[in-house]
Amino acid sequence: MHAQKHHRGAHRPPYLKAVKPTDQPRPGPQPGPEQKPGPTLRKASPAQQGRLAKLATFTTDLRMVSLNLLLLIGACLAGAMLWKLVFARETLIENITVPEAFTRIGYSSEAFQSFVAGHLIALEARAADVIPASAKEEIKLDSDMPDFSVPGTSISAKTILQYVREALPLPVSTISGSVTGTPDHYVLHLVLAERGAVYRFATPEGSIAVLEQNLSNLALDVLKKHSPYIYASYESAEAQARCYSGKGACDFSEAERVFSSIVDAGDEQPNYKWALLALSKIDEAYHDYNGEINAASRLSAEYPSSWSFYNWGVALSELGCYKMAIGAFDRSIALRSSREAAFNAIGRAWLALAKRVPDLHSTEARTDLHNARDDFRVAVYLKPDYQEAHVNLAESLKLLDDDKGARREYVSAIEMDPTHAGLAYARYAELFGDPKERSKLLGFANWADNLHDECRATNSTSLLEALGCSVAMQAKTTHVAKTDSHGGIETVAAAGPAAGCRGLAVDDRLPPEEGWPDFAQIAP
Repeated sequence: MHAQKHHRGAHRPPYLKAVKPTDQPRPGPQPGPEQKPGPTLRKASPAQQGRLAKLATFTTDLRMVSLNLLLLIGACLAGAMLWKLVFARETLIENITVPEAFTRIGYSSEAFQSFVAGHLIALEARAADVIPASAKEEIKLDSDMPDFSVPGTSISAKTILQYVREALPLPVSTISGSVTGTPDHYVLHLVLAERGAVYRFATPEGSIAVLEQNLSNLALDVLKKHSPYIYASYESAEAQARCYSGKGACDFSEAERVFSSIVDAGDEQPNYKWALLALSKIDEAYHDYNGEINAASRLSAEYPSSWSFYNWGVALSELGCYKMAIGAFDRSIALRSSREAAFNAIGRAWLALAKRVPDLHSTEARTDLHNARDDFRVAVYLKPDYQEAHVNLAESLKLLDDDKGARREYVSAIEMDPTHAGLAYARYAELFGDPKERSKLLGFANWADNLHDECRATNSTSLLEALGCSVAMQAKTTHVAKTDSHGGIETVAAAGPAAGCRGLAVDDRLPPEEGWPDFAQIAP
């Protein structure tokens, strides 16, 4: 059925006439005979009115959908933020009450909060030298928590976070406290609350002048209860510094005791696998590479990780079992292809194998050198400022008769950090025929080595190369045959490969397919 049409001359009632708002009578002169009024608008047809109504409805619905979508996105973002805050591994330093006498001299409640947080953060930062990033947790002041009101309620986000954390067994700890006494005779009391347990600590009574030392000892006591793993890592880092620098005996007994207690408690402990990994590094520090392999192989069987196979490979390399080390590093790379340290380490193993071949121009040696060069290139691709990898890449290029490329890499390594470039200087010197030029570069190498107490021949080859020590040029095994001096540089005569490699390979202890996901392709 067609809608009825109105013809131009057809009669219509006056009320059907559509008039523009501007066509309404207005004060002032009306158009004269010579003026023509503007065109008038006719009323929309029913079909047009229907379309306009649908358009208006659609526009309203679109606005409502957009508004609801924005609210939904906002709610999701707020929920994600709250979820992250609720379930984050955190230690919150809450209010520490202090007498008015302390506030008057600048030691307010907020100041004591910052002091406590600062010491705990410093301890964790020191421990971070030997722990994986994933094992860390965040230390925050209570005042840093979000304190906005939840829309539609008078409840703050901080209140919700605290309620949820108290109601659920979440990995969040709180430290509160108070100061008693006077600035001349004060005691700082701290209370650690976590997982339903409460621990109390206090400094000895003393003057505010000894606050720094008292806080340092108190923070270590808190850390020992709060996170035995981080405490043991701190102790390990301190013992490692003394051991490597020769400033004390290599004594990791305290760290080893705590790590062992975590491992003995079973794999339900949150830091079980990291403690087992740490024990393997302590064995490495003691030069007990068989012990390191035992710990790394146990960890690899239970929790295959890039680092467990990496430690395994380092131990095999130190024992002179280079082909087996390559197999371990391959597994490390398979589990995390972006591990630049593994590519550098596998390149070092290829380089060592090539140097064992009597003729460096033989097919066997050239193949090993090409493999080493390619792995070093991947390492510097993944980490362009990887100084050690640049030095090793230069060495492989030099042995491949690419002196120009070797010079470029040595210079790049030296420019990155001359103070850790002893190995780069010493190897670069080998490219010069002029005795004076060689002597000058060897002098620079000696200067760089002397800046670091760790550049000692008794340390492992992997550590010496990582520190850029020139003494690493000859220290290829842990069995020191004799020490000598060449150009002012202490060196260690290299011994042959260790005979006891049998039964230490990854394939000897694990099924071949264990820990072998697909390789990710890495651009050279």
